[in-house]
Amino acid sequence: MIEKFYKFVLFLSLILSSFLAQADFISVKTKQAILFQGPSNVTEKMFIVTEGYPLEVLVSLKDWKKVKDHNGKISWIESKYTHNERTVLILKDNAVIFNQANDKSHKLANVDKFVVLKLNSSMLVGDWGQVKTQIEGLIGFINSREVWGL
Repeated sequence: MIEKFYKFVLFLSLILSSFLAQADFISVKTKQAILFQGPSNVTEKMFIVTEGYPLEVLVSLKDWKKVKDHNGKISWIESKYTHNERTVLILKDNAVIFNQANDKSHKLANVDKFVVLKLNSSMLVGDWGQVKTQIEGLIGFINSREVWGL
């Protein structure tokens, strides 16, 4: 009986640790939003980010979120300027969107560095994430090493 209990606790801890290991990402929902040094708009203004920009949430308060950007910079954003729609930021010049989750499949598009794409699913297929372009609505797969926000 005790052995079953320990197996259950081990199983539960593995599930919980994998859940906690996943990063929580949000994106900017307004045309522009200011990132601040602290959770108040009287603190120093650090950056301006634009619509769709993905941010990793480190701490979530009622009206503010402590976030990390693609460069690893830590700042705060007002929660009202964000939403849970997932996006990714291209980190490489001429990143390729493929038809399938492998680089042997048909190339659908080349995407410039710092372009934001919508993330169709937070689940990866191997090293590949399914994305959708904002303008054309093209759906395909991009290698996770070429983006930030997964």
